[in-house]
Amino acid sequence: MAGRVSARLTRAQGRRFGLTLGIAFLAVGAVLLWRDRETAAAVAGTVGSVMLLAGLIIPTRLGLIEHGWMAFAHAISKVTTPIFMAVVYYVAIVPMGVFMRILRRNPIRHKATDDSFWVIHESRNVDQMNRQF
Repeated sequence: MAGRVSARLTRAQGRRFGLTLGIAFLAVGAVLLWRDRETAAAVAGTVGSVMLLAGLIIPTRLGLIEHGWMAFAHAISKVTTPIFMAVVYYVAIVPMGVFMRILRRNPIRHKATDDSFWVIHESRNVDQMNRQF
């Protein structure tokens, strides 16, 4: 293990964490109330209010909550990141590659008329491959 995580936060860190989480839960509570979910809105509003007050009154004592919250976020990211990357790959990159193959376009190969530093070697002599540097 890398080491123990301190249960204490600085006042600025604790205040930032408490206020951010409190405002986020209050916003979720407002959306839930707007969607006529009174019980869930009351729970989210209560958690948001408690976090806001804790961030203002006892910000240095929020270390364990912050540590647990970050562990939860890390666990969620282990699931969501591969899903997101797979969606990006199959929705953006694969169709673009298929489209480029249909058009017979290869962005790595340059035409002889292009001004570039690429050198096209016609010979495939093995002796030329020794001591390349």
